[in-house]
Amino acid sequence: MCILRAMPAGSTPPDSRPICVTGASGFVGSHVLRELLARGYNVRGTVRSLRDPAKTEHLRRIASELGAESCLELFAADLSVEGAFDEVLDGCRGLCHVASAAKLTADDPQREIIDVAVEGTKNVLRSAAKAKVERVILTSSIAAVIDERKGVAHTHTEEDWNEERDISRTPYTVSKALAERAAWELQAALPEDERFSMAAINPTVVLGPVYAEVHVRTTPALLCDLMRGKMPGTPKFFFSIVDVRDVAAAHVNALERPELEGRFILYNQGMWLKDIATTLRGRWADKPIPKRSIPNFVMYAFAMFDQRLNFAFLRRNLDVVRRIDASRSKNELGIDYRPIGETIIDSGQSFVDLGLA
Repeated sequence: MCILRAMPAGSTPPDSRPICVTGASGFVGSHVLRELLARGYNVRGTVRSLRDPAKTEHLRRIASELGAESCLELFAADLSVEGAFDEVLDGCRGLCHVASAAKLTADDPQREIIDVAVEGTKNVLRSAAKAKVERVILTSSIAAVIDERKGVAHTHTEEDWNEERDISRTPYTVSKALAERAAWELQAALPEDERFSMAAINPTVVLGPVYAEVHVRTTPALLCDLMRGKMPGTPKFFFSIVDVRDVAAAHVNALERPELEGRFILYNQGMWLKDIATTLRGRWADKPIPKRSIPNFVMYAFAMFDQRLNFAFLRRNLDVVRRIDASRSKNELGIDYRPIGETIIDSGQSFVDLGLA
């Protein structure tokens, strides 16, 4: 049990019952766990294996830096196993369900991506209902909101859903939409005495400082690859960005506001990839960060030899800027987004500090 630490003047100590964070070792999960500990919560974090130091060492380090070692418990739990979260969630007041399938492609996308995301979400939420958890914050994605088939003149809001169902083309984005829909359907079908209040967090591309090398396997890989010189140039891609620290704050703000339900898009600002590279190069001029842009026709030529690219993806994303309205996150969750340059530079600095760049 957490030994209550000094809280900021005027703040109210949180309920002592723990908050569970699934996928605590991941990029977003680690930051959510840190935000909870920093606000004085008891936290139960789930990881795939307690025997893997890559999954646990950085979490214990975060707790130590905050003087919150006694506030953190780690559990091993598998999303694919029904009932695996029963024990973890027993006695918890809240749940931040961050864990998710991270694969973008697979030989069998239905089994390896779709089923893992959907059934994993159902398994965790069923355990939450059994444990009578009061509040659930679901980490979803902008991928569950944006349907690339909608025109660029359309402004996406929380009312939009990705209706794409071609799992051979976009299994990951389909999985995010189906998993979030499954969560809302499961919540609505629960008996009144088991029903929890719920909010979904739908971030755009999440960047920011990493705590461990494993985090560079997700969206921060974009910046790390630029700093390592792995890109010969920058394609004309536009990225809608949000800082991982703002994502973490949104989770905890939503947790603390049980009257807020529904979806919350998190989006700070967009940048062209060439401008991201320029920002990094302004700080690390000695790194092999590309200076030139890659013409669109060259990208189409690459697509003939790189299975990660295809003509349909390029047509929908090259030179495309999508409109996104994140006003609800500001007006209701109270998110004051940090400067985008800070996000880019802090990301790069974390790679340097960990010896990854």
